[in-house]
Amino acid sequence: MVSEIRKSDKKNPVLILKEWMDEVVESKIQPNPNSMSISTIDANNRPNSRMVLCKEINEELGYLVFYTNYQSNKSKEIGVNNECSGLFHWDTFGYQVRVRGIIVKSPEVESDNYFATRDIGSQLSAWASHQSQIVEDRESLDNQFQQAMDKFNLKDSELESSDINIPRPEFWGGYRIWIREIELWLNQKDRFHDRLLFTRKLVATTSGIEASNHWVIKRLQP
Repeated sequence: MVSEIRKSDKKNPVLILKEWMDEVVESKIQPNPNSMSISTIDANNRPNSRMVLCKEINEELGYLVFYTNYQSNKSKEIGVNNECSGLFHWDTFGYQVRVRGIIVKSPEVESDNYFATRDIGSQLSAWASHQSQIVEDRESLDNQFQQAMDKFNLKDSELESSDINIPRPEFWGGYRIWIREIELWLNQKDRFHDRLLFTRKLVATTSGIEASNHWVIKRLQP
């Protein structure tokens, strides 16, 4: 992989990102290897960053997927400005990947399918949480969780069951980050690192995202 990034000017950069993540996952060295920082801009042009979990890397079309509450602060900011940046950093491996692009909601069926794979506790948490809103105390949160259990007539003993089907709430689902720009950073001796910047044309239309498969590659100074 080192030789590929040092010499390659043809390889799909999103595929390299996926290969790097697969390597980190398989090593079992780093907790939450699919964690990434997502930065958005609020209505006052102030940046906000937070960690999310990347649940899919589509190397063919060039987008990433994460899931969240559609009523959260991040979702409100996406509604104002759907431009975003993302960052993966795997220090032990000397890898860093920066992306910039456009965020759009995932298809509902995709969100439904993913939600169905979550354990019951996580599904209930999605129903119970009013994400980013102020809450008085922990007891209030616990009461909200209990209310979600009551909504679906569940008992504590059923939380480990795999036979219970809880539907996805409409206010929760996925986002796709369509990548316009991606920088692959590889740690090198004497802080003389390798940096490759890949860019492509990306246009948001009323019918969806139009993305070029042609990546323009530039090497950056360390």
